[in-house]
Amino acid sequence: MQKLKLEIAAVVSRYLISRGVPERDADVLSLFKRPEKESFGDLSLPCFPFARHLKQAPPAIAGELVPLLTGITGIADVDVVGGYLNVHFDKLELFKSLWNRYQDHPDTFFHSSDLEGKTITVEFSSPNIAKPFSIGHLRSTVIGNFLQNLLRCAGANVVAINHLGDWGTQFGKLIVAFRKWGDASLLQDKPVDHLLDLYVRFHEEAETETTLEDEAREAFRLLEEGNPEEAGLWEQFRQLSLDEFNRVYDRLNVSFDHYLGEAFYRDKLDKVIRTLTDANLLTESQNAMIVDLEDHDMPPCLIQKSDGASLYATRDIAAAMYRHEAFQFDRSLYVVGAEQSLHFKQFFKVLELAGCDWASGMEHIPFGLYRFKDGKMSTRKGKVVFLEDVLNEAVTRVRAVMDEKDPDLTATERMDVAEKLGTSAIIFNDLKNDRVKDIQFAWDEVLNLEGDSGPYIAYSYVRCRGILDKAAHVSDTLPDSLANMHPAEVTLVQKLTQFTDILSLCVRHRKSHFLAQYLLELTRMFHGFYHHCRVVGEDPDVSAFRKALVRMTAATLKAGCGLMCMKLPERM
Repeated sequence: MQKLKLEIAAVVSRYLISRGVPERDADVLSLFKRPEKESFGDLSLPCFPFARHLKQAPPAIAGELVPLLTGITGIADVDVVGGYLNVHFDKLELFKSLWNRYQDHPDTFFHSSDLEGKTITVEFSSPNIAKPFSIGHLRSTVIGNFLQNLLRCAGANVVAINHLGDWGTQFGKLIVAFRKWGDASLLQDKPVDHLLDLYVRFHEEAETETTLEDEAREAFRLLEEGNPEEAGLWEQFRQLSLDEFNRVYDRLNVSFDHYLGEAFYRDKLDKVIRTLTDANLLTESQNAMIVDLEDHDMPPCLIQKSDGASLYATRDIAAAMYRHEAFQFDRSLYVVGAEQSLHFKQFFKVLELAGCDWASGMEHIPFGLYRFKDGKMSTRKGKVVFLEDVLNEAVTRVRAVMDEKDPDLTATERMDVAEKLGTSAIIFNDLKNDRVKDIQFAWDEVLNLEGDSGPYIAYSYVRCRGILDKAAHVSDTLPDSLANMHPAEVTLVQKLTQFTDILSLCVRHRKSHFLAQYLLELTRMFHGFYHHCRVVGEDPDVSAFRKALVRMTAATLKAGCGLMCMKLPERM
């Protein structure tokens, strides 16, 4: 399709230049649009931008272009709707082009020359050590994982980083709490749950026992100084938490290249102070060190507390400097909630003012939060919906349906399918939303297994696999020509050819919901095809073409779901 677009663009450009349009204004490739309606064709060129130069109405210009494009191999028809030139491609030739690309790249059949050779770091998930995943951690985790998969698929060299919250005064609190009320056996059996209970209890007890906060500050001071006893407890809390996190990540099909938490940058903070001092950016305010950003319409960026302690901004600046030195990134993405937008604007600006020209490649990927009727979740007060509880509930509900409707599957197969469908339902429910919007948490919506859901797509994929099994004897060679196509075949071909355009849209906007909606639309169109077009038992050429259509549909669903970290069963 891209080759045909380039050929059409060249023809139109030559026409415009011959009519006196300056060459810079005759570059039409960027003007191409996808028609609003499938019946309008496969490619649309608005002719309004040329009206001033040609002193003609857009419909007249479009009309003069029609004969120039008619007859080009791969074009079935050209017509004019208003001021738009609409091109209808030969659907069989269009599908052959898609089919050949699929043969060359069966896993993704998508590539972006703009990203080839580019290095992109993606920071996402970033949970706090010693606290369990809540449903609130899901957004950063699945959005970030989608972006790393998408960008890597498009040709970029991606470095996925988990910026763990593994340092700070809360560890002083945990050390004190564990010494007072901890249970070594519970720490080994259910480490994160036990640490959360201790954390909550510390704050409850501290409301009446005022010395606890002082004890916690002293414990953290000793930890910062490297005292072996405190350091040993901290390392134990950290490793046990990581083991638990990785178990959840495995269920969500999530992976990282590096786990670099805040503790990793402790010995890199002095470099931040030196860099900002050399750039004459640091000023003293109320015994603290800040970077004044008033000229940039932002409050000051606090770099160092009066007691010499670092802050989030200090550690993020240190992390950015380290990552650029270690990975030489072209772009650096931070998948963090929208409520942190000011923080990222501040520390990006500080790096820019410090002379780090690479700071222009840093990008905050904000997202809305899960909301509850009584407000945001708070780990401090113990009001939290655990992510694993949501995953387990989804799997349990799917398993109940399968036990009733799929008696032919073994118990092991039902459990495997339920795990894949349940976790995919949770992932898809998140990624189908525009990431910048808040999501009102509701069990019925999160666990909806019908309609616009992950299981709906998975069911269609399994149906594709079933058809292909039954059509194993049908030829895998595409016919040279077809007398005609059923409308359901035409719309399915059109939708399949839009896959790479949708992925490009996701790359450009860093958003997953374009792909999610596309997969739902493709699924609906496949169901239309399934109900109207038999694969087995038709003319050999028709059967071969339809078999290829089903295979491309299955491959596209699998590739798209794979980018979204959804696992699809082969049968159900």
